[in-house]
Amino acid sequence: MTNKNKKNNAKKGPCNCDSCKEIRSLDKLDRVSRWVLGTVKWTYDFGYIVGSGACNSERTYPLEKFEKLDQAEKKYLIETCSQAYKPFKKYLLFYICYLFGAYFQQCKRHKIKFKFEKNFLMIQLLNFRKMVEKFYKEPNKKANVWLSMLDDLFGKKDLNLNKNFFLALLPPLTNQQLKYIVDWFIKNRKEQVVENIFYSAAHYLHLELDKNSSFYKIKEDGEMIDALSFKLSQKDFKGFDKSILTTESPIRYSFVYLALSSYEELKDLFVKSNQEDKFLNQLISIGPDVAYQAQEFNAV
Repeated sequence: MTNKNKKNNAKKGPCNCDSCKEIRSLDKLDRVSRWVLGTVKWTYDFGYIVGSGACNSERTYPLEKFEKLDQAEKKYLIETCSQAYKPFKKYLLFYICYLFGAYFQQCKRHKIKFKFEKNFLMIQLLNFRKMVEKFYKEPNKKANVWLSMLDDLFGKKDLNLNKNFFLALLPPLTNQQLKYIVDWFIKNRKEQVVENIFYSAAHYLHLELDKNSSFYKIKEDGEMIDALSFKLSQKDFKGFDKSILTTESPIRYSFVYLALSSYEELKDLFVKSNQEDKFLNQLISIGPDVAYQAQEFNAV
């Protein structure tokens, strides 16, 4: 590239095609990033913290009940909850494929052309990272993705159970590294594993937002337990033949199912093409797998 072309590109600035302008100005742009963030945070909050038994109103919560536990159980709960953020660090590629799939569906809902192009996708990725960063640094503690009861769980404010989760989703990546990942996504967007995540996320967002979907109606009209236990049936797949959401377990757990079933293939697909950035390869390769639920304390 000549110096003249470099200068012209530097002056060009952000893309101002119709699609990029529309997605920047879309009132509900943050709705997608917030939804993806909330979907993952739900797994952390309820699968790990609540799932460990730490918030059991009959035995362990609030503090007065926790203090009556034996030392072994106290230690177990504190260690389990303080380490709960670790499984979420290595799923970077999954989050990105999932995020773009959700934006794809949002664009479809608002009749915005979705482009598999770097500038268009970077708007979405940077929006997501900005939202995660804000919750880490200047959180809105009234938002549903911030579970306030975790701030002083066990009477220990220094555990940072909310903040550690957001930090886990915010690895220190440069814009160049983010662009590399986006390029990787564009190049591999037709790989089966990428399509599985992309179109399943689109399907799930549709079910959350479309007033005619079975899941939307359950959320609006039913009890909380009905929404948590809701499973898809074949009629819920109309128009989403590329979705691999399962009918075997509640849709609320679909993040875990998709993450576990795609992780190894996604990682291998990325590592094979990335021979230079060892940090990125290490980031997506190290750490425990995400689980549907943490184990409760067993005294035996």
